Amino acid sequence: MAYAKRVLITTILGFVAGLFCWYSGTYVGIQFTTPMILGTILNRTLIGFVIGISSWEINYLLHGALIGAVVSWTTSIYGAAFGLNPLLWFGIAYGIIIELITTKALKAPMKTKKR
Repeated sequence: MAYAKRVLITTILGFVAGLFCWYSGTYVGIQFTTPMILGTILNRTLIGFVIGISSWEINYLLHGALIGAVVSWTTSIYGAAFGLNPLLWFGIAYGIIIELITTKALKAPMKTKKR
């Protein structure tokens, strides 16, 4: 049950991060098309979901940063064509924030393997 709670929390936080990312981009003047809006929100939601299902046995902040980087990598390449190079860095930041809130504030840490 705790594992399902973690996946749900991280996915919701990823979705919220996607909405925030879209809003922030609009605020600074980026003209989003519908595919860009959906791609942004889905990318951040995917970061949250992957963080939730992953159980790499590494530091939780590094865990969030690496997953944020890996998931955002393809989007940042696409975004580079539009001058949106910071997408990768924001993906790393959102990964760290999602993991920090989930692990520390909401007390839903990664599932670890029993040895």
